Amino acid sequence: MPSRPCDAALLIVGHGTRDAAGVAQFLTLVREVADLCPDVAVEPSFLELAHPSIAEGVDRAVLRGARRLTVMPLLLFAAGHAKHDIPRSVAAAARRHVGLEVRQAGHLGCHSAVLELSERRFREAVATLQDVPDGDTLLLLVGRGSNDAEATGELHQFARLRGERQPFGRIEVCFLAMAEPSLEKALYSIAGLPFRRVVVQPHLLFSGELLDRLRQIIAVRAAAEQPGTEGPGREWVIAESLGSDAGLALAVVEISGCVGQGLPQPFQAVS
Repeated sequence: MPSRPCDAALLIVGHGTRDAAGVAQFLTLVREVADLCPDVAVEPSFLELAHPSIAEGVDRAVLRGARRLTVMPLLLFAAGHAKHDIPRSVAAAARRHVGLEVRQAGHLGCHSAVLELSERRFREAVATLQDVPDGDTLLLLVGRGSNDAEATGELHQFARLRGERQPFGRIEVCFLAMAEPSLEKALYSIAGLPFRRVVVQPHLLFSGELLDRLRQIIAVRAAAEQPGTEGPGREWVIAESLGSDAGLALAVVEISGCVGQGLPQPFQAVS
């Protein structure tokens, strides 16, 4: 990120991945946010699995002159990472910098930009395929999964909002880990339904191991349901993850309070 001196800083915290493409997508989004906020020191960081770490991101922000730091969890839902892990790591890093004021912004959640981007990824996935009526299409939204009931409930809320924006024959929600229904249970349930097309949409921000595993599972299921097999011969489509996007960058700016003129006053620290 640029080294321009700034009194206010925005630390964008991603979950982290070993996948180089996923890291690149995250850094692209951070650059887009930085371009929108020239008066704020925008720094990237990761909770785990990638660098810079949260501590490194805080240090970089302070080196750029920051005395006020807003932390933005670049997460879709407010589970344990946003509620506990990120605040704990930021607090530990901030203690090394006397006088640094820190607050945490909200997560992405059901922001309209996320809904619009999700809808666009769906349309991109089916753009070159034969038209299938909305009523014959089932949308399967697949989340990462969490033990946090608020986080799992938010994906169900997101699904309801998607259904209001774009009609489907049916929308199902499932999770890759730690929450029910699991992907396996959802696929078992779908097997008995009469839809001609199933669009599997990973509700994940960036590329990574989870997306790769999901693609492998759906490829096996699709192969088992081709014409001539025992399955119904339905069409399976898998959409891309949300990825970096100009609209998503604007959502980060809005949620964080970074409006290109410094962070909002008065600056209220969150312990």
